[in-house]
Amino acid sequence: MQAAENLIQRSVTSLMPSLTEDAKGEHHCPICGRHVPKTSIELFGKPRIVQSRCQCEIDRFVYQQKQAEELIAKKVIERKFDISELGKRFEECRFSAFAQRQGNEKAYRMAIDYVREFETTEELGLLLWGIPGNGKSHLAAAVAHEVKADGKTVVFQTMAELLERIRNTFNKREKETESEVMAALRDCDLLVLDDIGAERINDWVLDVMFRVIDGRYRKKKPVLYTTNFSPADLLVRFMPSNPAKEDEIKAQRIHDRIIGTSIIVKNEAQSYRREQAAQRFREMNGA
Repeated sequence: MQAAENLIQRSVTSLMPSLTEDAKGEHHCPICGRHVPKTSIELFGKPRIVQSRCQCEIDRFVYQQKQAEELIAKKVIERKFDISELGKRFEECRFSAFAQRQGNEKAYRMAIDYVREFETTEELGLLLWGIPGNGKSHLAAAVAHEVKADGKTVVFQTMAELLERIRNTFNKREKETESEVMAALRDCDLLVLDDIGAERINDWVLDVMFRVIDGRYRKKKPVLYTTNFSPADLLVRFMPSNPAKEDEIKAQRIHDRIIGTSIIVKNEAQSYRREQAAQRFREMNGA
């Protein structure tokens, strides 16, 4: 954070003409080598000769300032949503540790391709769906690790955790605000929403989901979703009990944004957790 702020300060200082005395000597652009003439200005009723800057220098300053600001924003997001704090189970979810089984071949291949093409997919996200326990979250975490290792900012949250975190901002003792959390969710390079559709829908939950997903949609930022429900069933899951017309429209808009900006892939494998449990049972009983 401090390094980025220092970069901005140095860049500003290098472009600022000295107004305390007339500029001396000749100035040549360090980038293109062009001679840059001085400029006469009036300061407090007195003429001053100041050194102008080449457009090359100005462009470089603007670029460095943008880079520094992006670095500051990245550090803020990483501090708020540090995926290294998600625990050992998440840390172990890598492509190298993924058990390739019958039915998950396509999902595995598409997840790897998504990482490989991440720079060129722009706002295109990924929707992995299938029955519980068949490796969808593992693949999502593996994508998150790879994208982060490439220098991108990644936020990985289950919908339940995310809603709870936003709800906690209403506590006056909480240091972070709802707007800070929402800004991080909107601005990160990749947002992973795990287990979407499992949340219990009410007006507030529907509003939060819409603001998160619509915020990403408007900034053309990708979202990786995992869900136990088919794309068609998701729309039903987003509907509150006895929905008002406004709720129906909001649920449909959420659904449209997810479907319209996602590569949809079904993981057709059976539950890996159940297979492991069955295997342990057979081993315990000598089968």
